[in-house]
Amino acid sequence: MGYCKNCDKNYDENEFDICPYCGQEPEKEIEKKKEIFSEEMTEKETEKAGEKQRQPAQTGKGKSVPGIMKYALVGVAVVIIVVVAISAIFALGDSTITVPDKYPTIQEAIDAAEDGEEIIVDIGVYRENIDFRGKNIILRSTDPDDPDVVENTIIDGSGSGTVVSFRSGEGEEAVLSGFTVTRGAGILISGGSAPLIEKCIIEDNEAEYGAGIVVFDSSPTIRGNLIVGNSGFLGGGLFIEESSPHVEGNRIVRNRAEMGSGVVIIANSSPLLVDNTIAENVAARLGGGIVVAVNSTPTIKNNSITGNIADRNGGGILIEESEPIIEENTIARNRAANGGGLFIVNSLSTALLITGNSIANNLSFIAGGGLYMEGSSPTIEDNVFTDNLSEYLGGGAAVYNSAPVLIRNTFDNNEAKGHEGGGAVWVSADSDLELNEPDDNTYLQNIPNDIYFE
Repeated sequence: MGYCKNCDKNYDENEFDICPYCGQEPEKEIEKKKEIFSEEMTEKETEKAGEKQRQPAQTGKGKSVPGIMKYALVGVAVVIIVVVAISAIFALGDSTITVPDKYPTIQEAIDAAEDGEEIIVDIGVYRENIDFRGKNIILRSTDPDDPDVVENTIIDGSGSGTVVSFRSGEGEEAVLSGFTVTRGAGILISGGSAPLIEKCIIEDNEAEYGAGIVVFDSSPTIRGNLIVGNSGFLGGGLFIEESSPHVEGNRIVRNRAEMGSGVVIIANSSPLLVDNTIAENVAARLGGGIVVAVNSTPTIKNNSITGNIADRNGGGILIEESEPIIEENTIARNRAANGGGLFIVNSLSTALLITGNSIANNLSFIAGGGLYMEGSSPTIEDNVFTDNLSEYLGGGAAVYNSAPVLIRNTFDNNEAKGHEGGGAVWVSADSDLELNEPDDNTYLQNIPNDIYFE
């Protein structure tokens, strides 16, 4: 018999599943259902927290899955990584400063910038004189590879001193790219600085030294610029003193100076000049294209040095008291009173090497159409002297009080119009011309003769 606690009556439990008097379920069924319900709820909670886990690892009633906390922590870590990445992206975006929308002037942008940042300047005329102030930043136009953008993004010094200054030890990470720099004293690089100057037009500047660019005690890279129409006393285009810059791929043209209208290299300097065009520069006195002086040892290689003029000496290159390497250049159509192509004086070391050059169509009004030397002992090797003209002596070369070494050069169709001649080479009585035995130089059609010894 069954007993119902709810209504205090007995009934036949084999006949009835519930109490026939009040409808109450037996107590043992209620407890069983409670237990089943509890198990189902525990399983549902576990399934929500650790859905699709490979090892649910449920071992008994009401027990949670051990992997829930691990996966929760992984989820938090992923969120943190995403937040950090987004923050980094925004931080990188902020590293670019623009002028004039963020800052009205270039100098204000430089003052606000930190090392490694980039300043982009829109097309316009910015009448100011700027200083990098020791900051290793990139300052560029909107497109340094577009000539129209470079021509129309102008830093105008308004005639009031240096237009752009690097004088506080700026390093190789400091960059000036894609501007026209004009109407001031050009660009100053000093104080051990080593910036990159590239893809700029540097024009119509005036200064006593280095009207276009002046370099003191520094080692910048000057690459791919047009340096044009600047004027000064020493170095109309570029002046280098006690420095070792890398000067590559520039056009240094139509500058004017008393001496070294294209480039001046002096005072223990050892730059590399390679692949430049140095043309149509005019010096009132000395060194139309390049002056190398005062114990300097540059390497001047694979340049086109053409159409330069010096009123006195050294139409293409003038060398004094120095030991440069002049290698594989085209030195052509230059003119001067002496040394239309090259003029060498007081440089006694045979380490002064002139090799592999084409020295052609140069003119001197007095002596040395291609080359003039005095008090010097250069090594002149594997050059081609062609179609050079002297109105007086030494169509190809004139040698005064010197002891040069001539090895495997070709002298072809050079002319000296003076009665003493020296169509290829004129040699003074106090000189000592050193030739291999037998002479391995080649002489072709020189007028009026090949070598004239005074």
